[in-house]
Amino acid sequence: MEADIKITQVNLEFLEVEIDSTEVENVDPKEITNMARIGAQRSVKDLLNYIIPYLEQIKILTYTDPVIHLRISGDGRNVGRKNKHVMVTIMILNDIDHHHESDFHYTLVLYPGVEKYKTLKFMLSTLLEDLWFLKENGLQIGTTCWNFEFYFSADLKFLAICLGLNAANSTYFCPWCNVNKNQYEDTQADWRITKTMDQLRLNWKNTNGHINAPLFTMIPLENWVCDELHVLLRIYDRLWTLVIAEIKSRGLFNDITRKIIVDEMKRINISFQFWEIHGSNNWDFTPLMGQDKLKVLQLFNLGVLFRPSRAKLIRQLWDQFVILHQAFRNQETDPLQFKKDALSWLNLFLTPSQGTSTDPNNATNGLYLPSNVTPYMHIFVYHGWELMQKHQRWGIKAFSCAAVEHKNHDQSSLYFRKTFKNGGNSSHCKAAVVEILEYENRTLYYSYNNIQPSFSQNKKLRIC
Repeated sequence: MEADIKITQVNLEFLEVEIDSTEVENVDPKEITNMARIGAQRSVKDLLNYIIPYLEQIKILTYTDPVIHLRISGDGRNVGRKNKHVMVTIMILNDIDHHHESDFHYTLVLYPGVEKYKTLKFMLSTLLEDLWFLKENGLQIGTTCWNFEFYFSADLKFLAICLGLNAANSTYFCPWCNVNKNQYEDTQADWRITKTMDQLRLNWKNTNGHINAPLFTMIPLENWVCDELHVLLRIYDRLWTLVIAEIKSRGLFNDITRKIIVDEMKRINISFQFWEIHGSNNWDFTPLMGQDKLKVLQLFNLGVLFRPSRAKLIRQLWDQFVILHQAFRNQETDPLQFKKDALSWLNLFLTPSQGTSTDPNNATNGLYLPSNVTPYMHIFVYHGWELMQKHQRWGIKAFSCAAVEHKNHDQSSLYFRKTFKNGGNSSHCKAAVVEILEYENRTLYYSYNNIQPSFSQNKKLRIC
């Protein structure tokens, strides 16, 4: 495997300002070892040369249709308290049965640090050259020359960095159109994908919101697909935050209300607590995982917090979002119908108040203001249907980053269970990111050669 898929080490010491010591709280830069300044990468050509013959053997790829649809993803993660890692992966979309399995998202680049443009550009330089080569020349394996179509999918932060776009809270935040955050209230506007990669590649300095040149310029902009998982997570975050903010605005965020919320969460089998942030009068609460967030949207009884008419209106908003998100993931959904339903949901979100505050008997509270709309909402409502339409062959669910998040968890576990954590004696000292990629190489060897491990699995004995 060392010969077939070579692991290359990259010295990041001169990029010290980008390393995690600047981003992780309470970390002394002296604790960052030389090994922690090493990045690692595998060649996309090596990986494809190893994987493609096997996929051809099991009929997933065929010489009669020599086009490989290659999805690129990336993400950063916390590894313990003192470390952060960033990875970039590929996945072959032709392998339909394994879209959502982390082992089939192959790591190309892995380095210690944070998601910063400067470091990514440096670490990705070899990969970007190889991708351009594959786009223009294909890859000859045996008698077949394989051609490639590339896609990109990641959370909005990582996607924006790779596009050279400013932060999501900037005035011009959208990767696909020129909307600005002051135009949220114009629900009659028909925002569509109007940017092109050629435009960004040649003239990014004169494109609103772009502060750096895009990195993956070989990928057409319509093949940059938003991650449906983060659409769910981030829109839930906003909906839940707005509920808490409304309770606070009425002066009702007290011990009684917090207990009511905790008890309701317990009723729907979610572990949830509030706690006061030390040294302030602010409160924080348990961060929930994706499935728990979805359960809250579906099952939380808003009637324990609001009067019936108010609870009914917010429940309608939550239910419509859940239905929309399910339709977004469904490959059979009509994109034009989705567009209509998404705009209807946004109009519901922006329901204005009726009457005047001076006559409370005839006043009806609306829901939320245009300033409460988020970038994820804009992308979901205005560009979701276009991306569904353009990628109906695979479906939006094929671009979900759930498997990438799972790979984050896998590699974090490997860091603690299978590496020396950038330590070890002088004769065996290796960077942890190198050890992780060596483990993935070994996994590839066993998987693609159909070899069973020679050691027996541990047996669990139950002692009564």
